[in-house]
Amino acid sequence: MMTLEEFLQQYDIKIKNRHLYDEALTHNSFSNEKHLKYTYQRLEFLGDSLLQMYVSLYFFRNHPKLKEGVLTKSRSNIVREESLAMIARQINLGNYIRLGQGELNSKGYDKDSILSDVFESITAAIYLDQGEEKTLNWLNKTLFKIMNNDQLLEKTKDYKSELQELLQANKRTDLKYIVDLENHMDAESKIEYTISVYLEDQKLGTGIGFSKQQAEQRAAKDSLSKLKIR
Repeated sequence: MMTLEEFLQQYDIKIKNRHLYDEALTHNSFSNEKHLKYTYQRLEFLGDSLLQMYVSLYFFRNHPKLKEGVLTKSRSNIVREESLAMIARQINLGNYIRLGQGELNSKGYDKDSILSDVFESITAAIYLDQGEEKTLNWLNKTLFKIMNNDQLLEKTKDYKSELQELLQANKRTDLKYIVDLENHMDAESKIEYTISVYLEDQKLGTGIGFSKQQAEQRAAKDSLSKLKIR
């Protein structure tokens, strides 16, 4: 595994203030165990705002014909938890997160919530340590790749929201997602979920995934494909 310095050098980042990166990679479970006075949460707060701004600028500059509503939805799809976690996995950011023993045992380094938080916090650390030019270079090589890759962009679509909006337009909103099956795949506790979405008592669609969120998205996508051909 590369050192943190080697990892960041891939993005033309030479660390000036090491503490910023240590803070950006420190989960509260590690902080509690080591009695530290910091976690990544403050940097996560800043990183969230930075990503909102830079993604807004990206869409505004590169898609001049898109209306405000579409711009807002497109930005939400890119900066949501699942999308940021996907990017973090692709670049192996989880290798550098400092976790307490309990989170390590539960594979916190592969949880969407933690990975997305740390992508935000490391972005903030880069911004504070390196400035805007290096931050944009980092985003061009990570986050903005999604916007130029149709296959990856498809993974970021929010089918649950799209289904909810379609049904709201028809005055029907009582959606429920129900787990049909949890299939334990191997000794590493990998679970495959089968989830169905219901409108009142009518099953609309079913999805399978290795997280409940992924299975729900696929169930919503299945529902949309069936509803749109009726």
